[in-house]
Amino acid sequence: MTVPSRFDVRADLVLTVDGRQARLTGDGTDLTLTSSDPVALWRSAASVPWPVGVTVGSGPRALGGLAGALADAGLHLDVTGPGGRVAELGRGVDSGLGRGLTGSRAVRFGSPRTLAATVVREPVPWRPVVLALAGLLVLRALRRR
Repeated sequence: MTVPSRFDVRADLVLTVDGRQARLTGDGTDLTLTSSDPVALWRSAASVPWPVGVTVGSGPRALGGLAGALADAGLHLDVTGPGGRVAELGRGVDSGLGRGLTGSRAVRFGSPRTLAATVVREPVPWRPVVLALAGLLVLRALRRR
């Protein structure tokens, strides 16, 4: 399948997966996905049955794959939760930490404070991962000073 070099998207869409809702909005190449619980939404999307030929992975590498596809299409996606931006993916994103954690430089995670607020909503298995990520972000920020 050939991906066009640039998409222009006009979106105002409410997504419901397994009882979890998110709203996708955008105009042009910049999109925003807003969810009260973005991590749970991702987990639900990865676990529901999809039509033949459509795959939705789980875990960090799947997030990196999505970010790479968005970047290839010239699209930028901000993922926001109640505490602010949880992550940004796609065009214009260049993060060494994103590459290390997801396999793609086109993933940048939100601030440690926002990630910590997101973790509070999650069951125990996600907490150590996101807390470790938040710790890495804090260390990286301190090293830059």
